[in-house]
Amino acid sequence: MASKDSKPAPDPMDFFPFRGQYGGSSLGTILFIAVRLTVPIISYSLLAPPTSTLSAFGHFSSMLPSTPPPAGTLDIPFVPNTLLRILHHTLGLQPYPAIIFFGATLPTFSFIAYTALWRRERFPLTGQGGSLQVTTQVNVVDLIHSILFVYLASRNGTWSPALFRFMPVPFVIGLILHVWSDHSKYLFRKDVRNMGKVYIGGPWGVVRHPNFLGFTIWRTAFAMAAGGWAFGGTMFLGFVYLFYVTSIPILETYMKGKYGRQWEVVTQKVRWKFLPGIW
Repeated sequence: MASKDSKPAPDPMDFFPFRGQYGGSSLGTILFIAVRLTVPIISYSLLAPPTSTLSAFGHFSSMLPSTPPPAGTLDIPFVPNTLLRILHHTLGLQPYPAIIFFGATLPTFSFIAYTALWRRERFPLTGQGGSLQVTTQVNVVDLIHSILFVYLASRNGTWSPALFRFMPVPFVIGLILHVWSDHSKYLFRKDVRNMGKVYIGGPWGVVRHPNFLGFTIWRTAFAMAAGGWAFGGTMFLGFVYLFYVTSIPILETYMKGKYGRQWEVVTQKVRWKFLPGIW
């Protein structure tokens, strides 16, 4: 017999309190976008040569890392060296810092697109899942990547040029999958004829949560490029744990409750939740 003092199990939707709640969220959206736009600027100021007028270290020389971050030539599979030279002359960044800069900048467009266009749920300023929480978590994590690279890459035993050169490819693949998943679902939902239907087109016909898979791939690749295999491995395990223990089970429960038999049919057609052949 349960104790009178025992508390009921927490509602799984406490993790996603705005799931299924549609409406305006302009202040939360504006805050996220405004802060997110500063991430490329701050990252560039950390990665730019100290002699650059835009370098943070040009104004705060006492913050200069004791060992300069990796520089020199970089050979990335499937990426022509001409492109890296163009980036160097255009951005004024060495090849390694230029890649880290793009790692912080390219997701900015997908985050803004999701927040301002693809997201349908409310996005209030405060509370679990609110703008203050999400804005802080997402943007601080991305800035940590640039800081780790600038201060530790040259003396980080888990970082190496050999590992770095292979990371841009999975980063781009993961980011494309992430954006493709969110945008294709947005287009499906935008059509009023699809109201009340579950989308299983494109990547959603392969796994039930392809956006999470793409997110994990590009996040892991970015972390390995910036902080080596130890930091990348930590990020990978963290996201896998997050999706395996909370996000995916909670969303699966939500979808089953909302769509009933239709969701059961979807799970039969799309067997895998996250990674084909494994889970």
